[in-house]
Amino acid sequence: MKKLLVVVLAMAVALSFGSMAMAKDGLSVDLGFAMNFNGADMGKSIVKDGEEGAGEGPLGYAVMPENMLLAASKDATLRNVIASVSEGGAMQGLNTALRVRYNFLNSFFARIGFVYDWQIMGGETSFKFTSNVSQVLAAEGSGTTDPSNAVWQAINTHYGSLNGAKVSQTWTYGYWAIPVTIGLNVPINDGKYNIYAGLGLTYYSGFWQLEVTVPANYFAPVGTNQSAATEKAKFEISGIGFNYTIGASAEVYQDVSIFIEWDATIAAGMSDSVRLKTDAGKTAFGVDNIYYPVNLSTSLLRFGVNYRLPVAL
Repeated sequence: MKKLLVVVLAMAVALSFGSMAMAKDGLSVDLGFAMNFNGADMGKSIVKDGEEGAGEGPLGYAVMPENMLLAASKDATLRNVIASVSEGGAMQGLNTALRVRYNFLNSFFARIGFVYDWQIMGGETSFKFTSNVSQVLAAEGSGTTDPSNAVWQAINTHYGSLNGAKVSQTWTYGYWAIPVTIGLNVPINDGKYNIYAGLGLTYYSGFWQLEVTVPANYFAPVGTNQSAATEKAKFEISGIGFNYTIGASAEVYQDVSIFIEWDATIAAGMSDSVRLKTDAGKTAFGVDNIYYPVNLSTSLLRFGVNYRLPVAL
């Protein structure tokens, strides 16, 4: 993509200075929309990786990945543990951009805007245990199915609250940004059509959050007791990153154009420390405070409309 951007910029320079076509210089506003199919870049964690953590949960993970849950619900040897699974996949969001653009010198533009990206679907995972999961776990832990065995009885009692219980894992994200972009514009047919490319800086602020609800003793080691809990952890960052864009527009009515562009932003960093609030959360991760990277970088195909303002500058 970087090589493509360099080629487009070189073509823009050559065409803009070698062509007699005239762009429509001046001020305009545009409104654009794009789908973000992998909000906060957490799709792989939700669907495939999960989080192993440090606890002694019955499934071995602090956060269960959806592919493992689905496999467990279908596999004949594991069906006695997981009764049903509801999976929502990666977080997906609607990315909206409202921007002001100034075309000048027939070949250049400067643009500043406000971008807001919020989740509209995905990120919801839940599963239910079978009604006799404590007995299954007791058999696995003791090596016997004999209810008179003391070890079997201890494990069965410990995990009794899991029978028929539900575990939910809810992921959310969101961010806003102020991008500033400067670039080259190639007008075609007296500016009725334009090809443009630009580079810039973006101030961004956003987060991803995970909320997990578990039944009693889900993470507690056998022989200890732990209440049912809901742990919520929100990881936030802000800073300055880079952006680049490649696009094309076509005038469909006087001073009104539609555009399509590939718009990318690089925005990532390490969150501040987040303190876990519940005993279940602390057991699951083995620490009281945790850090996680937050990646708000996006590469989006944006569609929108541009209106050239009747203002002489």
